[in-house]
Amino acid sequence: MTHSRPSVSRRSLFKGAAAMSVGLSFAGLPVVQIRRANAQETTVTWMSNQRHDKAVKEDLFARFAQESGIKVEMQIFADEYPDQLKLAFESGNPPDMFNMSQPRQQAEAGWAEPLDDYLAATPGMQDSFIPGSFLPNQGIYGGKIHGLPMYAQTMRLYYNKTLFTKAGLDPAAPPTTWTQLREFSKAISEKGEGSYGLILGDKFPWVWEMNVAFLANGGGAYKFDWAQNAYNFNQPAIKDGLQLFVDMNADGGIFPGIHTLTDDDARQQFSIGMAGMIIGGSWNPGVFNDQFSSTEDWDTAELPMPDGGEAGRIRQYIGDRYTISAQSQNKEACWEVLKWLYSAEIMTEMYTRGMGVMGVAAANTGVSEVRGISKLAPTERDVIPPPEPELPTITPDWVTVFQGIYDDGGSTADEKLNGLTETYNKTYEDAVAAGSLVKEDYLVADWNGLTWTAGSGAPAASPEASPTA
Repeated sequence: MTHSRPSVSRRSLFKGAAAMSVGLSFAGLPVVQIRRANAQETTVTWMSNQRHDKAVKEDLFARFAQESGIKVEMQIFADEYPDQLKLAFESGNPPDMFNMSQPRQQAEAGWAEPLDDYLAATPGMQDSFIPGSFLPNQGIYGGKIHGLPMYAQTMRLYYNKTLFTKAGLDPAAPPTTWTQLREFSKAISEKGEGSYGLILGDKFPWVWEMNVAFLANGGGAYKFDWAQNAYNFNQPAIKDGLQLFVDMNADGGIFPGIHTLTDDDARQQFSIGMAGMIIGGSWNPGVFNDQFSSTEDWDTAELPMPDGGEAGRIRQYIGDRYTISAQSQNKEACWEVLKWLYSAEIMTEMYTRGMGVMGVAAANTGVSEVRGISKLAPTERDVIPPPEPELPTITPDWVTVFQGIYDDGGSTADEKLNGLTETYNKTYEDAVAAGSLVKEDYLVADWNGLTWTAGSGAPAASPEASPTA
């Protein structure tokens, strides 16, 4: 699939002699005071794929600029982000700070500055993140810390209470089983006065992880099996999850033309009442409220479980790791930005304003006037699993194959899922043979999706697991 690439904004850097001193410690609100010899303002660039928090971050960065003299110029891309980030580095014009969309590969490529020394000089900061934030192959690559997790995303179902009522459904009772998800989707499409039951936009197929893989977690299926130290895509819950979407589509329960819609398009349609349900991460309230200013009566619920009951927990991601570019000419200024942004006070403000579950543990207070936020907090049905191998690019990748199975009406499921398993395991073994991955790093003999605790059985990184570049 090809798509156009918007041009990357040239970063504006003002290199003046600047002496920086911290106004308050990390434990308090870290107001940074910059004494600039020539009264010049320092500008640093921030590249991200997160649009849901753009308005809030613009507000925060404007405040920080007033307090510190450091201006943050934001460059926001959505589905095009990996291509735009790669283009920026290859063209010699990388951002000063960026979201690590492929942490291992970007650390090994030398794009990211290790943050160990910065964290060591900021007492209490490293320990403020949620458990499991810094494990070998999960935040730690080649023995060094790369990237600070902004969010600890939980996956949820968002539903329109007005459309539920129109369809004769109880607006206080979202679906709790896969059968109910199918039945409710069909009912809304039939009685929703032009609206459809469930929407997804898979123009960029990564959304199949949200819409099938996470649902399959509840059935005990994870595409990587840590106990077997191997990939396994052809598991009953994965195949049944794909068939669920095939059946919902056959019922007319899914919004038509999903291949022409991006995830942003789908969320916009949900925001204006054209769909009764959408599956997405804990970032969605910020999208609905701030990006699309939705006036619909929507609410948040946990993902429905397979009809046979809960056999696993839903994967919770520690994600959106922001870091400093190794090529930045303003590394100290960048650290002042990160230190301020990741303080407990600012992270709590972001949580309160509806940005989602935050990477800093103390920020997730459960207190917010933004609707749906309290239901985003992790529950006993969420789990942060061990790290899984970050493989070289595989074409077609597994989410694209899931899309193809959906298009085939499920008829090719066994063939394609077995093919995925073979391809991914061969790529894994090849990476191990090449020395870029160490297989022992991913073996967790006592892995169980119902009982795992982050960090409880994660193996230590082997000495051989070091960056190749």
